[in-house]
Amino acid sequence: MYCGYRSFSFVDYPKKICSVLYTSGCNFRCPWCHNWKIAFEKEKNYIDEEQLHKYLNKSKKRVDALCISGGEPTIYEQLYESIRDIKSKFNFYIKLDTNGSNPKLLSKIIKSKNIDYVAMDIKSRPNKYSDLTDVKNYWEQVYQSVWMLRNSDIDYEFRMTYVPGLSDEKDIEFFENFLLNSEKGYITNAKSTEIYNIEKNETINTDKLIMR
Repeated sequence: MYCGYRSFSFVDYPKKICSVLYTSGCNFRCPWCHNWKIAFEKEKNYIDEEQLHKYLNKSKKRVDALCISGGEPTIYEQLYESIRDIKSKFNFYIKLDTNGSNPKLLSKIIKSKNIDYVAMDIKSRPNKYSDLTDVKNYWEQVYQSVWMLRNSDIDYEFRMTYVPGLSDEKDIEFFENFLLNSEKGYITNAKSTEIYNIEKNETINTDKLIMR
């Protein structure tokens, strides 16, 4: 499940320095994905439990927070047990990055009280979801995850990536209207990767979104 590890990050957990665990594979195929090397195919060389514990023991001496990212972590049903074990053994503050496509597993994890923060992507307005993810339209599942987060007591944020040529002002307008007054919403400009070229950067005008 885990295919990568980063000792330190200053940007992956709000107001905390954290370590990052990466899971391989994703059920979306967003063409601009900056983690495409691990998202578009599942690694065969997973980090085994012994090595994972070595990494986390080392991290625990320096940081008190851990971000689990991908890829998409919730494509793995064993994520629930893994988070439970990590919380029990290392007592990190745990943040989960997700695309929201598995509300059942996400709900189970949140109800366990073993994670402390969720960052969830909102790719576009609902009728364009397939255009941005290049798979079937997952908006129904995504909105179930949105509803569940809004009715939980966990800290969370929503994020959107603006992709010139795919995204437009209507997506930004949707995202701004989608956010409740109390919610944190962030937007970033997609950048070119080895497999996806963005020819121009567009100016994004927002009223309530925070640029990252």
